[in-house]
Amino acid sequence: MLLPVAEGPLSKKSRQWALAMVELEDQPVRFTKRKTLKSSEIRLGTVIVERTTGRVYDLAGNEIELRHQSREVLVALAKKADQTVTREALIDEIWSGRAVAADSVAQCIAEIRRVVGDTEKRIIETVPREGYRLVLPAPETHSTTSKKRLGAYSMVAALAVFALITAYVLTRPDNDIDAPVVAVLPFEDFSVEPHKGFLSDAISENIITALARFPQMAVISRRSSFQFRDSPQGISEIAKALGADLVLEGSQQYDGSRLKITAQLIDGATEAHIWADEFDVPLSAMLEANSEISRIIAKAVGTNVIDTADASMSAGDVSALMISNAAQSRIMRNFTRENLLINIEEQEQSMKDYPDSAWGFLGQALSLRIGLHNGWIEGDEVALRKRMNDLARRGVELDPNNFLAYHALGRALMFDGNVEDAARAFQRGIELNPSSTIVGNGLAVSQIYQGKTDEALATLGQLERIDPLKHFDLQWNKAWALWQKGDCDTALDSFKSAPSMPVAANKLLAAIHHCLGDKDNAAKAMSDYLAENPDWTVSRVKGIESRMWTAPGALDRWLVAMEASGMPQH
Repeated sequence: MLLPVAEGPLSKKSRQWALAMVELEDQPVRFTKRKTLKSSEIRLGTVIVERTTGRVYDLAGNEIELRHQSREVLVALAKKADQTVTREALIDEIWSGRAVAADSVAQCIAEIRRVVGDTEKRIIETVPREGYRLVLPAPETHSTTSKKRLGAYSMVAALAVFALITAYVLTRPDNDIDAPVVAVLPFEDFSVEPHKGFLSDAISENIITALARFPQMAVISRRSSFQFRDSPQGISEIAKALGADLVLEGSQQYDGSRLKITAQLIDGATEAHIWADEFDVPLSAMLEANSEISRIIAKAVGTNVIDTADASMSAGDVSALMISNAAQSRIMRNFTRENLLINIEEQEQSMKDYPDSAWGFLGQALSLRIGLHNGWIEGDEVALRKRMNDLARRGVELDPNNFLAYHALGRALMFDGNVEDAARAFQRGIELNPSSTIVGNGLAVSQIYQGKTDEALATLGQLERIDPLKHFDLQWNKAWALWQKGDCDTALDSFKSAPSMPVAANKLLAAIHHCLGDKDNAAKAMSDYLAENPDWTVSRVKGIESRMWTAPGALDRWLVAMEASGMPQH
């Protein structure tokens, strides 16, 4: 029986998850004494390495799994034991000079260290700015060797017993092991021009979506985890900031036809590598690769794998997705009319170029909804609303498993006053991607409009767990729900807790200050809002909100606050 050995100590919780992966045998664990080393073998830590093949064995003679490329790296280092081997030399020897991901050598080194138990990096040393050096152990006396072997046997036996106990606990229906929290960081892009940036964050975003469908784990929203892009902080620091037990990081490399993905699952507390692998697939198999990564992670943390059909994407669908992602990121970074108009233009072209992809249609529906709600687009409102609804429905038709298509449909339905139907659309979107705070916020808004304020606050509370860095729309909606509830002191605290708020949120800030009797700050907030939105009037607000806002008395309170804070009546 082979037990997973991590590159570094695992936390108690992660040890439970990692050991849950072990396939337990019915036979009791037995150990046989290893004979003296052959001339072609070397002892590294608690394992034995065949220096000509790179194969690794435990002290009982059982082979430990090691990827072919990692074995080749180990052989290259063993040939020049106690000497520094540069990364370039390793790439030349192992990959014959082929273009590889920048971290391919590092991944092999990490796997070797994990297998040989080199937690302190004393067996495979990193030589800064040069490469790596395999350090051979000093000769040991017989008694010392025997004691270390005995210790190793005892440790493996203890782990075996612990695995049996853990497996029993994990299979109990009433087990109390906390659900793991997983954070997926944005993957580094090692593609060369002109393909660099083409896939953007599609890999990591789709892994988040796939992982979020496992109810046994919580997955941090991309809007929190992606804030650590290019961060100098270590994994343990990032995990602590996000409240994550496990962190997935990796890289992507696209050459115009094939996609290489490397991924590694890391213990957030100890930075031990639990799993690492590499996938080399055609672009159309990107989603299958993401699904496989998600299944492996789910297995690693002891959840049941969900039986879902693998999806596929055409190159056109990937391109449309990239346009949609860029538009979403643009408006969330800077919620302005100018950015919205750029998005509308790009989505229009996307629908023309990729008519069989849902992304352009759902993206344009969302853009029209934002434009109509904020008065940022002009034209026949009835015709624009009809087009918004038609586009959203077309998105669902093209991709009935796309969570954002249901979000677009929910937003379109809600803007037309069909708030209950909108809530059902949001619920479906959440079923498809429970990690999406965008869809979750849509549901919370529909609940606020219906007067289900406590339900909305509960929904937002759940979102705070997966969006711990509190993106502005989460705190915006929470402050709005608290205002509707009459808890205006807490509403103001919630509003101010967001790192930043767009100018459009100043209407709510004015209403909160009005609720607290602070006329001066209410007037200032409204003045800031009107400076960017000079055409807004109380009657215009009423015309838009009255279709949606059925919570008893809430809209009347809102309109009074708008006028009292300085918004013109007409």
